[in-house]
Amino acid sequence: MKDINRRKVILDVDTGSDDAVALLLAILSERFDILGITVCWGNSDVETCTSNTLQVVDLLGSDIPVYQGCPEPMVRHLSRGRVFNNAPNRTSIVKNGKEYKTHPGTLPIPPATSLKQSLHACSFLVETIKNSPEKITLIPTAPLTNMGMALRMDPSIAENVEEIVLMGGAVGTGNASACAEANFFHDPEAAKIVIDSGIKIRIVPLNATRSAGLYREDAARLIALGTAAGKLAGDLVNMRSDASDVMQTRGGKGEPIHDALAVAWLLDEGVITEAREEKCDVDINGGACDGQMIVDTRLGYEHAPNATVAYKADRQRFMEILCEHLSKGPKA
Repeated sequence: MKDINRRKVILDVDTGSDDAVALLLAILSERFDILGITVCWGNSDVETCTSNTLQVVDLLGSDIPVYQGCPEPMVRHLSRGRVFNNAPNRTSIVKNGKEYKTHPGTLPIPPATSLKQSLHACSFLVETIKNSPEKITLIPTAPLTNMGMALRMDPSIAENVEEIVLMGGAVGTGNASACAEANFFHDPEAAKIVIDSGIKIRIVPLNATRSAGLYREDAARLIALGTAAGKLAGDLVNMRSDASDVMQTRGGKGEPIHDALAVAWLLDEGVITEAREEKCDVDINGGACDGQMIVDTRLGYEHAPNATVAYKADRQRFMEILCEHLSKGPKA
């Protein structure tokens, strides 16, 4: 029986490594009534992301339904030069004959035995949100293609969304480009549709996730929990750290587990130590700043904030949240 006191949520993921940790945290928290998990392209093709999602759900013995969604961005790929004029987002590297990856092709856990649902993710989003007797919270940690498409299919669903807590964007340095974060970069139009939707939005950009990076000793602590969830999370932190060390992208800092921080913010408001109400937009013009999150901080202009943007997080608190919840579930 569903617990009416739990927050009703839908997660939207492109499951590679950090989405996997976000899923572990959300499912094991027992604070959410997860109505479904929708899957988008992003870290890999949508079929691989769906398979990885099913692996995580099966690992925890969960019966949450998984819905496969969009295989590419809404319109971005229609402009060939728009994609090819940008340097690729490097998430893997080969050194001395060995490939180091930020996101594994297949998660290092048993293969999935459950199957995806037949209904398309966008149809599930529209039908579920529209017909829910209470408002739903959306947690997108992927390119916002599924979310943007659902809002285009039926804009009225915005009225039945409690809030959107998303991982995406960057104020300053990006990762997919000099100024754009990968989720926004992969589908700028979809990100703009979501931000302009009028729905209450909390944004967890790279600024916050980079301030809460995890280290190898944190990975060891997660593995030492003795659970399947802790081992997977710890292994993924180590895998990401290996790749970042070879690519020299961390600068001696901890490895950000981006998507899990968005879930953690819903579980514990105090994990974010600095957040601001700001007016946000997304560059969709196809130039050097394509996909950049634009935050207007000017004084004296008449514009209302449309999002709460996180800038800093409490790293230790984030780690405690992970340990508390990932200590549950099946043993390793």
